[in-house]
Amino acid sequence: MKVIYILSNVVLFVILASSCMNKKTDQVVVAPQQAEAPIETPKKECYQAVIEKDTLRLTLDINTVNDVNGELDASYFEKDRSFGTLLGNMRGDTIFADYKFESEGKTSIREMAFIKKDSNTYVEGHGEMIDANDRMAFKDKSKIKFDGNIVYHKINCE
Repeated sequence: MKVIYILSNVVLFVILASSCMNKKTDQVVVAPQQAEAPIETPKKECYQAVIEKDTLRLTLDINTVNDVNGELDASYFEKDRSFGTLLGNMRGDTIFADYKFESEGKTSIREMAFIKKDSNTYVEGHGEMIDANDRMAFKDKSKIKFDGNIVYHKINCE
């Protein structure tokens, strides 16, 4: 009885093995294609603040991961103009950015903050600054005041 059991298992094994060997593998395996990520186009917005005879123009490029690049051009009445770039990020409704600018022939870096009040307005923040590694930075970001001293209103980008 044991012999019949062993022989039947061997025959079954041979039949299964030979049937597996005779199968053709003409199947073509197609790897799923990954969709290319769309090239991200930052959303460019332009703003202007006019304070008496001074004009400040702010250009912002904000991408979908909230990185911010931009420019700030400050034209002061009877004073030297300052112009530079902004590089930072947006946290909630607030932009924190380093402003690298030239004024009176000197290049400087200063941290800036802007809060979005509505779809057409940013308000520049101010607070106590400290010199940290050749960069002026807010001493305590939780104490930045956005009380409306410099208000930027949306304009058409030129």
